[in-house]
Amino acid sequence: MGAPQSELRLASLVNERETTTSLSETLLADIGEGSPNDTQRAQLTAYRDRAVELDKEIAELLEAVEHNKAAAEKSKAIRKALTGNTDGIDEDGDGIAYRTMAAYARDVILTGQGREQSKIKGLVEKSEIERASSRLEMIKRLPANTLSSDVGGLIPDQHIAQIFQVIDNSRPLVASAQRTSLVRGTISYPSVDTSPVVAVQNSEKTEAGNTGMDVSMQTATASTYLGGGDLSWQAINWSTPDALQLWFDLAAADYALKTEQDAAQVLQHSAFTYNASTTISGTATFAEFMAAVGLGYGEVFTNSGRIANTIYMAPDRFGYLLGMTSAAFTQFVNVGQDGVGPLRIVVSRGMDAGVIAVGDSAGLLVAETAGAPVELRVVEPAIGGVEVGIIGAFEAVVVDPGAFSMITTAS
Repeated sequence: MGAPQSELRLASLVNERETTTSLSETLLADIGEGSPNDTQRAQLTAYRDRAVELDKEIAELLEAVEHNKAAAEKSKAIRKALTGNTDGIDEDGDGIAYRTMAAYARDVILTGQGREQSKIKGLVEKSEIERASSRLEMIKRLPANTLSSDVGGLIPDQHIAQIFQVIDNSRPLVASAQRTSLVRGTISYPSVDTSPVVAVQNSEKTEAGNTGMDVSMQTATASTYLGGGDLSWQAINWSTPDALQLWFDLAAADYALKTEQDAAQVLQHSAFTYNASTTISGTATFAEFMAAVGLGYGEVFTNSGRIANTIYMAPDRFGYLLGMTSAAFTQFVNVGQDGVGPLRIVVSRGMDAGVIAVGDSAGLLVAETAGAPVELRVVEPAIGGVEVGIIGAFEAVVVDPGAFSMITTAS
């Protein structure tokens, strides 16, 4: 016998209340310590209002269910008292034929299945024997199976409101460079082409250093990065996680990758120009790698007068180097995951596979519009949608070509 409809309805309401609470907590976790946007605030209000409605309906239905159960128990006790049923035989119609072993043995004897049956013939009514036979037949019946496939409507799909794919908006190479805000489509900066020279005067009133100073103005044109889309009102308001915020997160991650690649290509082009005189192969030993780092450090100083402070690596080269160890008992510099001696390590997904360069991070200038990527939103009430986009202008330039030196084989 199935559960009453009131109990099924109560179970459904409780499940919906738990789901509403879970969705609300997930959205709050996504917001974190920041302030919710208009869409998130509206969604939280909807969850809260629905929770209040469910709590009210659950309380009313729970009271009714408990009242019905209490009435049923009272009716069962009254029927039992009226029939004088104290021998363990089921008279309540709840599907349980016997509650004691004595009751079962009594029916076996009454129906002639025991040795004592001949002694009680004529002592009991025929109707009582027939009832005993019916009860014995009841326990022989096979109960109907109910499998999970039979109650598919009561088992909703489990939904995990979490994005497992990588959303990476890191730009380690861009973050390591000199930064400036871009307020125009182009950026200009002075470049010293010829510097004055100071020399030892051989004798009184004779010339020593006598070199002019030349400074030219260099100009670079920024690139504008733009991405757009159009989301329906339903997709924004009925989604968990928030589809609108997810769109902006994914677009910002792609913007970060494209601008990181832009800066990395500019740096690599400069470093290829000033390759170390002896580069290393893709299967270099630890000793060869350390020797190349030192050589690149010296090349930077020779070509620019700068002191190198950074080793730039593609992810595959960093992974390769993690597997190498030094057999030397003493080392002039420490080597760790964060740096090699005074040189910090920057692992950039924007660099080409196999590339390692040594340089001075101040030799790379990055100009970008403030707040980039800027989020754009236009409401479309006529079609119930929101047109969205991100935009940002970005430019990376090497202000001193000699500031970087490639130490891997240029390809």
